[in-house]
Amino acid sequence: MTMMIANTLKLMVASAAIVWILVMLRRGAKSPLELSWAVFCAAMGTVMIEEVFGGAMGRYALLVGIAGGATCSVFWLVTRSLFRPGHAFGPLQLALVAGIFLPSLISRSMRFFESGQWIGPTYQEAILAGLGNFQLLLSSTALMLCFAEATRGYAGLSQPERHMRWMFIGTFGVCVMACTVLPMNTTFSPEFAAITQAICATSIMATMSIAVRYRLAHPLAINAPTNKPAPAPATPDEIALGQRIEALLANEAIYLEADLKVSGLAKRLMEPDYKVSRAISAGLGQPNFNRFINRYRVQHAQNLLADPSECDQPILEIALASGFASLGPFNRAFKDRTGQTPRAYRHSCQSARDGEFLASAE
Repeated sequence: MTMMIANTLKLMVASAAIVWILVMLRRGAKSPLELSWAVFCAAMGTVMIEEVFGGAMGRYALLVGIAGGATCSVFWLVTRSLFRPGHAFGPLQLALVAGIFLPSLISRSMRFFESGQWIGPTYQEAILAGLGNFQLLLSSTALMLCFAEATRGYAGLSQPERHMRWMFIGTFGVCVMACTVLPMNTTFSPEFAAITQAICATSIMATMSIAVRYRLAHPLAINAPTNKPAPAPATPDEIALGQRIEALLANEAIYLEADLKVSGLAKRLMEPDYKVSRAISAGLGQPNFNRFINRYRVQHAQNLLADPSECDQPILEIALASGFASLGPFNRAFKDRTGQTPRAYRHSCQSARDGEFLASAE
């Protein structure tokens, strides 16, 4: 009965892992958290399946369980992604993951292909023992690093963030203690060890599912460097050049040219490119050239979308007529500027005109 409960819990963990993998695959751009979490779920699901059905698989369980060697290492990457904003891992972290995974790959492959028959049982056991000790060292390091990641920047955290981290630390600490520190397989019965490991796996999957969902909904902010020097104030020449730029755009509407660049604007003004860029950022207080030009383009598009005579014009034609090269950048720039999509803006203008007409008719 105890083994049946343990196996049921393990299959539930494997099922949850598969669901998470499908959810991650359906999402668009993959963040480090989404990628590492999907890989961890695949490794965890493989471990659970091997533990439940390993006896029926025979020697092939060695191959099926190879992916399980990535659980500890990839779990560390998930932890870094949860608690470290920005790029969570790079070549150094991936090298540590490979160092933990490769010994499992090599040792399982050696046992599957019965390498002892051609290198001798003594050499095989020595190699397997060395690989096991090396993997244990790196795995223990990765597990300890998980605790360090969870306490990163704790002093400046919000209360919900602190609660999430304490939930992680508590669950992870208890499970690590139960599965790696206590002599589970030598002191307790196999049934007790199996149910304890199943409960730990279920707890880890449940806790991490909550933590991942929380982080996807509440991403950590990437703090800008505090020692960045303040930009120099605009000079009178930069302010004057900025006024010339605005006059040129107002009089000649060159922002309607889709291929307009800083160099083209500078050529018309007969000024160096860097002076024009500086006049836009310092003299006019704009973030950059593209957002500055898009301000004019979006305003032009707003006029077209509000014009009753243009109500049948497709949105794409409006975008091209306003200086945008394609629909995607137009939609993003328009919503960033107005808070509405072009279609919603046109509809709101139409509704306003209808309201004015009804009011005048009354």
